[in-house]
Amino acid sequence: MNPLKILLVEDETIPQNAFKNDVEVFKGQPNNPDVEYEIVDNVNDAVKTLDVSYDGAIIDLRLGDNDEGGKEIIQILYNEFTKIPIIVVTGLPDLVIDHPSIIKSRSSEVESYRDDLLLFQQIRDIGLTHIIGGRGLIEQQLREVFLENLLPQIDTWIRYGETYKETDPKRTEKALLRYTLNHLLQLLEGDEERCFPEEFYLYPPMSENITTGSIVKKKKSDQPFVVLSPACDLVRRNGGFKTDRILLVEIADENDIVNIALNGITRKRSKENSLRDVFNNNYTDYYHWLPETDFFEGGILNFRKLKTLNEDDFDEKFGKPTIQISPSFVKDIVSRFSSYYARQGQPDIDSKDFVTRYTT
Repeated sequence: MNPLKILLVEDETIPQNAFKNDVEVFKGQPNNPDVEYEIVDNVNDAVKTLDVSYDGAIIDLRLGDNDEGGKEIIQILYNEFTKIPIIVVTGLPDLVIDHPSIIKSRSSEVESYRDDLLLFQQIRDIGLTHIIGGRGLIEQQLREVFLENLLPQIDTWIRYGETYKETDPKRTEKALLRYTLNHLLQLLEGDEERCFPEEFYLYPPMSENITTGSIVKKKKSDQPFVVLSPACDLVRRNGGFKTDRILLVEIADENDIVNIALNGITRKRSKENSLRDVFNNNYTDYYHWLPETDFFEGGILNFRKLKTLNEDDFDEKFGKPTIQISPSFVKDIVSRFSSYYARQGQPDIDSKDFVTRYTT
């Protein structure tokens, strides 16, 4: 097991010694990893020392006479795109900034670092820093794509860049991003593991623009809907969408659909089977389940409850997207929606004679 690598930014001797003692206790616990650490006491040394190889940093906000020394370090790391979780220790709670890198802040009056070490271990154990950290799988794969896929084809990409330099200067850059992401997605090809509910969504959305799979809520009632207009129709041209109507499908309350399913139970059909059909999207072809998470109440799409609005009415009645459904799940929803509305059926053919042919 690789050691847990931690940086402590602290200028006082007593907490430094407390940290060292807690590291030794932590290492002595069964199943805990070894711990490698550095201790620095000022902003300059912290910035020089804290590279992408660390699993976490514990930073005292006040360093000597500099009340905002810790804040400076955090901001520098953020500006340099360093992906390291940070725990802030402070005797001045009012100075703690709201910053995405800070996973926890606590009082400096608490002299134990054991909970901090445990939290960093838990983060490392779920694979977050192994995948996204500076020495993680994504960084390794990006390096391979850069060296083995992009640089060998660099003349082609330069030609594209020169072609569109005047008319669409960002086109080649966006294409390179798509090309790189497609290579990263190849890592998961053939992966048949069941997904966690959080994987169904992108939260918060990376963009305020609506697209296929955007979850939006009515301003007056908070009733959620999913945008199902094709993505190509939602591209903005000349200040507006290509389409004159935005297609929305209502998200029904999960309990309402569950009650409908349970009310239809017969002696031959168990409650468990009916619920399994609902949550495996086998109950009926006009419902599609959206799983609940900590940030979304979930629900069930009802393809029979559709709404279309022009852009002005949409902007008046609905807010910005609160959540975006992940692309792979959007494809599944659109496929199911298309299948439901493409049903045509066929005349029944008397097959009795054909069955008899193979059974007598």
